[in-house]
Amino acid sequence: MTIELRDLLPAADPVAGVAFFMGWLRRVDMLALTPEEQLALAGQIEAAKGTMAAAQARAVAEFDAAQRIEHVQRGGRPETAGRSVGSQVGLALRTSPSRGDAFGRMAVVLTDQMPHTMRALEEGRIGEYAASVMVSATSGLPGELREEVDERLAGPDSTDGLVEPGQIALETMTPRQIAGACRRLAAELDAAAVVARNARAAAGRGVCVRPAPDGQAYLTVQGPMVEVVGAYAALTRDTDRVCSGADEAESADGRGRGAVMADLALRRLSGRAVDEPQPLTINLVMTDRSLTGLGDGRRSVDEPVRVAGHGHLPAGQVRALLADPAVDARVRRLFTTPSGRDLVAMESRARHFPKGLRTMIRLRDDVCATPWCDAPVRHDDHVTAHSAGGSTGFHTGSGLCARCNLVKEDPGWSVSVTGRGAADRVTVTRAPTGTLQRSQAPPVMGAGWRSPDPPREEIEEWFGPEHMAVIEARAQWESEPA
Repeated sequence: MTIELRDLLPAADPVAGVAFFMGWLRRVDMLALTPEEQLALAGQIEAAKGTMAAAQARAVAEFDAAQRIEHVQRGGRPETAGRSVGSQVGLALRTSPSRGDAFGRMAVVLTDQMPHTMRALEEGRIGEYAASVMVSATSGLPGELREEVDERLAGPDSTDGLVEPGQIALETMTPRQIAGACRRLAAELDAAAVVARNARAAAGRGVCVRPAPDGQAYLTVQGPMVEVVGAYAALTRDTDRVCSGADEAESADGRGRGAVMADLALRRLSGRAVDEPQPLTINLVMTDRSLTGLGDGRRSVDEPVRVAGHGHLPAGQVRALLADPAVDARVRRLFTTPSGRDLVAMESRARHFPKGLRTMIRLRDDVCATPWCDAPVRHDDHVTAHSAGGSTGFHTGSGLCARCNLVKEDPGWSVSVTGRGAADRVTVTRAPTGTLQRSQAPPVMGAGWRSPDPPREEIEEWFGPEHMAVIEARAQWESEPA
């Protein structure tokens, strides 16, 4: 049976139409389908993802063009328009501003310079990731050469596998094959552009860190291939010396080759000698109960420890680290609200945030306070500008990345804080289109934290014995089966 959804969808309102389709899809009874139908539905939904990504790209491309004009009309500089647009796209897609930038660039390129790739995406023959690879692998090429690559890899002759002898259809290629084909064509069509692109890429070199499973982390260094490969070769050479016993200063001591290489790299980056402890400061947020076993008996001694800005570690692992006499551990007491969710406020009369207040704000916000932006905090910012009467305080300050701190000053943007205390403090971000997004700092011990139930004596003190009898009777009634 064929269902004509176009007869059911509200054509005059595309947003409502998409919402209707989402609701219809949620109500599909999967148990009523045969295994073949279930698999066919899964495949068709995968194709629909491409169609939806193409529609999303068309919408964002038109939005990009209109907003750049409006940005200048509001008094903004043309060179900052892209920053404002990318941040708005990030909010709409519930992702970071940098990913909003990337999707906006992809949307414009697909609609303006790569019509065949766009058609393959609309028809669901390729997915969003494959299309993004086509765009990124051809960056740096002039528009007409990008169109040539699009024609040769995704043109009419590639539809339904009808391609020239010896060639393969775009929809049958893996993302890695697509990237390789694009780079080969780019080198064939404009070798000078490839050289220039590599030179520009060198300016974007950098280092980043991100959490890894099981209490580990990834440290990524991006740089020119020759230098990175050379550094890796040096690490490999010295690792081989340690593992073979040829290094007089260090031995493997039962460590695997990968562990030796990692330890060697980290020591060199931090400037430590063999067996020298890590000298830098790392903010670990843990309860007094997890640290000493004393304090609030309602809390677990194994409550995870938050590594500010990076993730969590088991309490036992941190206690073992702090017990090492070679580790210079210093304890700073932080006071929380009675529930234990939030840090207690701290105020200042100064224009700039004092060091202690900056530390509290960064421990509270963890990462940039803009919704869905998980970049590290770089600026301690007044939500309301100090020049406009904003105060310097824990409640009125926010931790922002450099980009978001600049964007909030662009025309049409505004940020405010609602609530009077830590527990109900909400940051409201208003984009130039009037869209509102709200965000709240996570609990000081991390997302998923739960306040322990207060002891019976405190409840009796709050409510009195008469009300306690009513509360207990209702709790017993609710726990009984119907």
